[in-house]
Amino acid sequence: MGGRNVIGCALFIVLTILFCEAFHFPDVAQLELSDVLNKNCGSTEYDDRDRPPEGRLQESPWLALFYYPDEPVHFCHGTLITTKHILTTAVCATNIAENETTIVLGDYELYVDQDCEGVKCLDPVQRRRAHKVILHEQYDAESFENDLAMVVLDQDVLLTDSVKPICLPLIKFEIGTVNQPNVYNALWTSKARPQQYWMRYVELDRCRKLVHNKIMLNEGQICASSFNNRTIEMIGGAGSALEVEYHNRIYQVAMLSIGILDSDPGTPFVYVDIPKYVKWIHESVKKNQ
Repeated sequence: MGGRNVIGCALFIVLTILFCEAFHFPDVAQLELSDVLNKNCGSTEYDDRDRPPEGRLQESPWLALFYYPDEPVHFCHGTLITTKHILTTAVCATNIAENETTIVLGDYELYVDQDCEGVKCLDPVQRRRAHKVILHEQYDAESFENDLAMVVLDQDVLLTDSVKPICLPLIKFEIGTVNQPNVYNALWTSKARPQQYWMRYVELDRCRKLVHNKIMLNEGQICASSFNNRTIEMIGGAGSALEVEYHNRIYQVAMLSIGILDSDPGTPFVYVDIPKYVKWIHESVKKNQ
């Protein structure tokens, strides 16, 4: 019996040596497989499963807003993924003028000089210019396939409690099933504070029917609709994040691409499936540091 135990232990050691470089525990894989993504990412002071409809102070510190020069209202969203890179849609990026478009980070309540809640006040917002815009090479303006772009800032942001990168799923994990976190789309609408819409995934075949085949859905696109059939106002929300909490960090699993105007409550929105583009995102950041 002792000999069998020795053989078993020896076999375990050999298998460990053979596979230790190939296997990663999930948290290690998500944070260490890329040398440029998922650094100091995805942390907030909130850990409750159900989010309130209105975002709280510093709850989504990765949200970015794009503004035309001298315009008071944003035209698109994005998410901070490194100190110098913003992820957004190609639809948004085609309206961004290099060295002119302003990107605002660290905002909470729009149109006020300084965000405060009780005695707690935030640092001033950080403003940057779009130094370079990188469109996905296979973006199709008709089908919205590969609706993805990267914006390189003219200078790094300063990381604070109000400005942090979001984590990206370097290895895809399943969400929306039993014992998995809720999924939220966080963005600014016509209201001054960011809204948080509880969403659910919609299978592509069903999504095609619900949007009456007005949009050709392809690989890399997914659909989600309001979990409780709320009327969702997402005009100007392209590029906003579909967020999920995973192991005490917030990950962006998808990005809002398009929606059907004047649609009924519960009609799905089309999103960019982020895990399918992680390699493109990683390589784009590496080439444009």
